[in-house]
Amino acid sequence: MKTAHKRDFLLGLFACALALLILFGILPWAVKAPKVVPNLALSPTFWPRIILVSVAGFGAFLAVRAYYDKVQDNDPQRSEFDEPPFGASDLRVILAGGLMVLFCALLKPLGVVLPGIALLLAMIVLHEPRQWPKAILVSVIFVAVLYMFFRFVAKVPVPLGPLNSVF
Repeated sequence: MKTAHKRDFLLGLFACALALLILFGILPWAVKAPKVVPNLALSPTFWPRIILVSVAGFGAFLAVRAYYDKVQDNDPQRSEFDEPPFGASDLRVILAGGLMVLFCALLKPLGVVLPGIALLLAMIVLHEPRQWPKAILVSVIFVAVLYMFFRFVAKVPVPLGPLNSVF
């Protein structure tokens, strides 16, 4: 199997496994959902489940596509050593997955707002490190707007953790 195919195959399997781990292991533990929700889209687990199922599906698709591309790729001119097995983009995907797991673990003790700001800030800086001053502003404003929407428009209680005494 060529290096690019191995990388894509392993990355697809990793993304699929991580999404399934979060979906079936961490999400039910970290997010408590009421038994009856009047609007399914307002359930605290609805959108995370949609996203995690999508990530698992795309990860499986990437692994399957890499496997079939390997079967069809019979170019003798290409060397297996033409490219490194893992690059910076692969490392970013793995770090992003780790940040999401850390975010889920911090939901209970710190609420949603503080870990949300930290996660968004880390994701922006992970993608574009030179934009960290803008990333702070964007993270705080975006999470504050989301908090206000869910708290005052959707009327969904949002756990605040240590900020509970402030708001």
